[in-house]
Amino acid sequence: MMPHLDLLYVDDDPDIRTIVELALGLDPAITVRTAASGKAAIASFVTPDAIPDVVVLDVMMPEMTGPETLAALRCHPLLRETPVLFMTARGRDADIKDYLALGAAGVILKPFDPLRLAAQIRTCVGRAELLPDP
Repeated sequence: MMPHLDLLYVDDDPDIRTIVELALGLDPAITVRTAASGKAAIASFVTPDAIPDVVVLDVMMPEMTGPETLAALRCHPLLRETPVLFMTARGRDADIKDYLALGAAGVILKPFDPLRLAAQIRTCVGRAELLPDP
């Protein structure tokens, strides 16, 4: 049995948020919450119970990009160690290396396969848990 994951997905596109919710809903061991922006995501972390096991960020968002949101999450004392993944259509090797260098635990490319999304996220989270503490 797979361990339960409490996941926060952040994307400004409501259609993509819905698709991700439906796709991850296929895995009964994943609870999905969504936010429409990086600012909304950060504002949702008001109690320790609100801290997710993993955060998945769209890279290109208005007001606060995915990388800017990641930087803000790393300043939050309860989120410093939380695995953060990026989801993006920018799949050039250089872009992916940049996202990983920022501290992302993984990068999932758009368009993604809804039937494989949960497994992709679990794979990235599993790799992040194997990394030594900084």
